[in-house]
Amino acid sequence: MVRRLILLLCLQGAPLAAAPPRKARLPTGLVIASIRVETHNVFDTDAPPENKLLYRLANRAHIKTFDAVVERELLFAVGDRFDPLLIEETERNLRALSFIRRAQVSATVNAKGTVDVLVKTFDSWTLEVVASFKRAGGITSLKAGLAEHNILGQGKSASAVYAKDGGAQSRSFTYKDPQFLHYKRFQYAVSALTAPGGSQFLMSLNRPFYASIARTAAGGTISYVESRVSGETRKTGEAGVSYGVALTTSTERTRRVTFGLSSRRAETSGSRPDLEQLNFVTVAGEWQELNFLTARRIQNFTRDEDFNLGLGVFPSVAWAPEDAGSTSTQVLPRLDVAKGFALSNQLLLLKTGYRSKYVNGGNGNRIASLDASYFLREFRFQTVAVHSGLDLGWQLDSANLLALGELNGLRGYGLSEFTGTRRFLVNIEDRVYVYDDLFRLLDIGSVLFYDSGYAWPDSNRVKTSDLKSSVGVGLRVAPSRSSSNSPVRVDLAFPLNRRPGGAYWSLSILAGQAF
Repeated sequence: MVRRLILLLCLQGAPLAAAPPRKARLPTGLVIASIRVETHNVFDTDAPPENKLLYRLANRAHIKTFDAVVERELLFAVGDRFDPLLIEETERNLRALSFIRRAQVSATVNAKGTVDVLVKTFDSWTLEVVASFKRAGGITSLKAGLAEHNILGQGKSASAVYAKDGGAQSRSFTYKDPQFLHYKRFQYAVSALTAPGGSQFLMSLNRPFYASIARTAAGGTISYVESRVSGETRKTGEAGVSYGVALTTSTERTRRVTFGLSSRRAETSGSRPDLEQLNFVTVAGEWQELNFLTARRIQNFTRDEDFNLGLGVFPSVAWAPEDAGSTSTQVLPRLDVAKGFALSNQLLLLKTGYRSKYVNGGNGNRIASLDASYFLREFRFQTVAVHSGLDLGWQLDSANLLALGELNGLRGYGLSEFTGTRRFLVNIEDRVYVYDDLFRLLDIGSVLFYDSGYAWPDSNRVKTSDLKSSVGVGLRVAPSRSSSNSPVRVDLAFPLNRRPGGAYWSLSILAGQAF
């Protein structure tokens, strides 16, 4: 596999941006005279290949998205000056909605010298069966449930899921409305979860920075969590509000600052009663250049995917002063940086970050991380993907140790078999796309993979021989008419450094690509 990767890196292949080429942009400044919205069902029964009984029945069972739902997402109106960047941003925003699988926004100049805009959207199949199974480390985990992401064609979503992780069972319910009470970009969400060891509830109401031209953002959240462990009950309640303002508005970059106030109260009853109360003041910034690339066969199969290659810097700090009702003084600084690069058939995405926790003057739980993902689209139906991550921790609490295993990218081992204050991981995958839109329902692919990594305490010296590695094969199945087009992955992994008595093979069935 390594030789093949080196060979592919030396070759030149098909362009990475395999999405249909964008038409030449119209000049900026013309007046928009008309906007026409066309919404389409999941299957195009006017086309002979899809004019079949199964597809006609599916269309009848699916309520098509109402035009008004799409219109509320537009970043322009009749009478506005035409801006091609807002046309492209509207298309990306529509594509990001869970109930729309494809969006096309085009503009033409009419005989009067003004612009006519056509917005075409194609619905995704939004009734989803939630199902996953995983067997690793002697523990079986599964999920089963239903989710609908476009209730009555209004763009609202709800889900009900049953999960079992070993002997622990849980039930959850979620509801989301991206246009609460039909207000433009006013988002409401509520979720509830019950389990033998406790329960949790969350409600939020937000108007986020919905686009590059958005001047303000505001929101609020309320949550309650109750957990019971070893005869002790811990009740945690949190509430917070936030307000953001754009220092400048531009379709080429964002410069924003968000302020927040939140309160957290955690009370433990039982043999060791405890009370923790924190009132936080938060300030967060966003400095980001907007340079989007549209590609396919990176995370999904046949759907357009949008990647921002521009440099993004995201600093934040949360402060809980002791004299504001808090039981201790805490400062939580954080900094994240992201940048992307694209060259012909190659895509490189870089992320780095640092966070720590100051409590009464002491600095602990410090973690610095670096993450890189590289994708090579050498052939139309193949993507070579390489991922590498390094995390360095200092003075970590036992509850915050870095873990590595089946759940963290090292397939073939226990769920979080290795822990420590240092963590390294590399993944190599050769992804082959076997069928596109099979029976107008499924995209199917296969994967060969190699994982290697380790987690260890900083007090130990680590040698190359300490790395834990695995190889395996996988199947990828993605619903081609869903919006996300994210695959279900079935991976069969063989650990090269299995512990005595450990399993020879590990089978996992999860959602989404491994990275």
